[in-house]
Amino acid sequence: MGDWSLRQVSVAGGDDRDVILSRIDLTIKAGDITLITGQNGAGKSTLLEALAGLRPLADGSIALNGKMLWQEGKWRKRLERDVIMSLGIALQHSEAQWFASTVKEELFYSLRPYKLQRMEEEQRIADAMLQLGLSMELMSRDPWSLSGGQQRRLSLACLLACRTEWLLLDEPTAGLDADGIDRLCGLLAAHREAGKSAVVVTHDLEALLPLADSVVIVADGKVRQAAPADIAGNLASAWIPQAWRTEALLREAELLPPSRDLSWSGSSAVQSLSSAELAESLAPMLMERKTGFETGADGRDAGASTVEADTVLEKGSVSYAVKQNNGTMRSTEDVRSTEEASDRKPMWLRPDTFDPRALLIANMMLVAGVLMANELPNLFFAAGVVILSVMPLWRLIASWNGIIRGFFVFIVTLTFIAGLSLQPLGFSWKDAEPAFIRLGGMLLMMVLGMPLLKLMTPLRLQRAIEQTFGWLSRFRVPVHTFALLVTLIFRFIPLLIGEWGRFAKLAHARGKATTTVGSIPLRMLRSVMLPFLRSILRLAEEMADAMEARGYGHVKTAPAYGFRLVPGCWDALIVAIALLGLSVMYITSQLL
Repeated sequence: MGDWSLRQVSVAGGDDRDVILSRIDLTIKAGDITLITGQNGAGKSTLLEALAGLRPLADGSIALNGKMLWQEGKWRKRLERDVIMSLGIALQHSEAQWFASTVKEELFYSLRPYKLQRMEEEQRIADAMLQLGLSMELMSRDPWSLSGGQQRRLSLACLLACRTEWLLLDEPTAGLDADGIDRLCGLLAAHREAGKSAVVVTHDLEALLPLADSVVIVADGKVRQAAPADIAGNLASAWIPQAWRTEALLREAELLPPSRDLSWSGSSAVQSLSSAELAESLAPMLMERKTGFETGADGRDAGASTVEADTVLEKGSVSYAVKQNNGTMRSTEDVRSTEEASDRKPMWLRPDTFDPRALLIANMMLVAGVLMANELPNLFFAAGVVILSVMPLWRLIASWNGIIRGFFVFIVTLTFIAGLSLQPLGFSWKDAEPAFIRLGGMLLMMVLGMPLLKLMTPLRLQRAIEQTFGWLSRFRVPVHTFALLVTLIFRFIPLLIGEWGRFAKLAHARGKATTTVGSIPLRMLRSVMLPFLRSILRLAEEMADAMEARGYGHVKTAPAYGFRLVPGCWDALIVAIALLGLSVMYITSQLL
């Protein structure tokens, strides 16, 4: 068993393909327990999934014991089977890896790639359940019906049963009680004593740091290694009572007046205010800020808004409430993430920029132009217009490139079949051309519709329908019901895509598939399809329960709307561009 070697590794993630980790050089030694830590969103889970082959590399290479994780295949890169068979990964959210109907089936599925005798499989499962403190009576239970702590233990049991050389664990202490954490620490210590290794993503340094041989800190897309002793020294200065931290942060946010009575340096802190004194000091300032916000800086009424001051305290990171220009309170974590998201996405890629009505009108115009293309030159010209139209939005549909390529291959195949003649054997383009034009038009219309899912939220779409056709409800037209139905469809399509992506990840993480990430091998389709359909039904049931809990179908009062859509310059621009594209395609269809 050798070391992990990462050289100039860059990893992108999300639909926008933004680089999360950039040009990382890292060595993870065999026989060690290595912790990966950092702030939320720093890329810790991304790094772990890259090690497991669940994330394709944008650049660089990863090798284990001298063997490259990704190997060049005939058509595309494939995972090295010897590498992925030597490791097992437990995902951050345990429930994300369940798809079987019973605990027993989940455990046996994890062992399937290792092709063991049935008796050995049963023995390994029994040992793993015992080590994690799980009763064998749970074997017939649905994994989704287990508590959060039991699900976390089950995910670890699936790994222990495989007895892999490397354990890759993402937040393994989340949801575990004290007994579960003690068992986890004992298992990791025994795993290392057996000469094996583990890489653990965690925020819970207090529990796992004593076991660590090395620590990797992820920040700003980069990594650096530190000795556990250095991290322990920093933690010692951070272990300050939360009440003292809260008061100091409130003073820093100017919610309390400055005071010399509270400070900290290293691990020392002086006596703080009592709870009653803190509340008495804080209340007048909050009321003053609320009054100032409601009247506004210029004395005008700003509406019935409220002030929220939340203090979030976590091990290793602290964020506190800050005041915005409009007087509302948001945490620094939220402000920072919002600013980063705004910097990352141009205005025309954000889902709150366009009025859904403008998007649908523009889409229908371009689709009408595509439908005019009844000759091959017209189709190619329409394809050019569509490409130019969606090019600024290409980041939104980049994740569906595989679907577009697959549909194009489907078009080529059916076109060939349509033009094929057996007597005599040959190919006639004249017979094949109509099929190519129709299917090509379908592909163009599909490409035009793909960005819509990302350019509008389901709520904004529902509001657009209700705001436009709400007057029809006076004539007993069920406008609100129709709007809700359309919204549910738009919500459910991403759920379907996300659920299929989850199963594709399971095929690699637990089924040890070596195909490209995001795809499911044909040999696994049989074992995946039925659980996939069962999962979709479960999602539909959960959605129905949520709707019933919120009173849909029972409350007959007039709805109250939180906002109104008002068309703006961006909406006029996108409609104008679509109108120009339609005009060009119409003129072309008349001339060619």
